[in-house]
Amino acid sequence: METFLMLLVAAGTSSLCACTAAPQTHVATPRPVIVVHAPGGEPGDFRVCPDGRVITYPLSRPKTCS
Repeated sequence: METFLMLLVAAGTSSLCACTAAPQTHVATPRPVIVVHAPGGEPGDFRVCPDGRVITYPLSRPKTCS
């Protein structure tokens, strides 16, 4: 009888552990993608402004966000 009770306790705890040890899934939030195309014919650069705009310009004429 004692072994039977021990088996019941062991079976109960192992099934509880199996339920609580399930892996948690996290939903990834999509992140925006910035694609920058170089100005035609000249080497260029870009700047990300604080308001979210992306400014592209040739190296010979740099621009600011203002």
